[in-house]
Amino acid sequence: MVITIIGILIALLLPAVQSAREAARRVQCANNLKQIALAVHNFATAQGTFPINRYGDYGHHAVWGGPYEDSRSWSWLAAILPYLEQQPVYQQGDIPDSTLASSGVVDTSIAAFHCPSDVMGGLGAQRETSRYMRDIVVGLTNYKGVQGSNFCWGDWINSGPHGKCEPWFKGNGIFYPMDWQRQKSFAAIRDGASNTSMIGEDVWNETRSTCSNPCFGLGFSWAHSTESNATAAIPPNARRPDGTEYPEDDWTGHNGFRSRHPGGVQFAYADGSVHFISDSIELGVYRALATISGGEPPVTIR
Repeated sequence: MVITIIGILIALLLPAVQSAREAARRVQCANNLKQIALAVHNFATAQGTFPINRYGDYGHHAVWGGPYEDSRSWSWLAAILPYLEQQPVYQQGDIPDSTLASSGVVDTSIAAFHCPSDVMGGLGAQRETSRYMRDIVVGLTNYKGVQGSNFCWGDWINSGPHGKCEPWFKGNGIFYPMDWQRQKSFAAIRDGASNTSMIGEDVWNETRSTCSNPCFGLGFSWAHSTESNATAAIPPNARRPDGTEYPEDDWTGHNGFRSRHPGGVQFAYADGSVHFISDSIELGVYRALATISGGEPPVTIR
């Protein structure tokens, strides 16, 4: 009888314990986002512009998108390493002047890039066979820059307020793979820093990092400018419009933001604040938060 009662009590308490643990993990995840946002601010203060992504190799004339050995497509996350107490990694890798292959640091695991609610932090570096990091061991990131609200493919096509759907060349957010062509400062955020999402979450998925299909942008490398950004054209934790799950290798449904937190995704905003955005947010509002100069009405997220 006593054993039965103890079993019942454990069954009643377990969900509460699990909920408390997730709440603590979510707080730590928010703190990571806060620190990354602060690093972006410190970079912008020191350099006068936001950190840039270098997809297309920033004028180095390598073959488009690779091959990996010739690529200098360093990400904005790589650019802020000195502002996250990772100066040794930045210097050892000769970032951004070395190629990714010759740097010797792309397999470095950086704790600040891992959300404790996800399994990623316990995996260490992983071998990817993605479109961009082809059979390469890489350090991973749960945190990705917000490219904006535009996207040209699949169920969530959106041209955004400026009529351009291509998100890698012409993203309308703060970070996108070719943003080096149009470097920007805080003055470019005309919608207001408190109304503009800057960094969001993604979750580890082995299938997505080892797709045999093109799977554009589905990797998790912090070093590469395409794998460290995502679009807010796609709803948070997106499903198909009919409510079914996307196949894991369907890049048109997985280039958005995802988290392990029940009911939504956390984002750092351009003002440095961190907000939890519900899966049920109206899609137009979610997209408006992702643009820097869309002219949409201000939105308050609590």
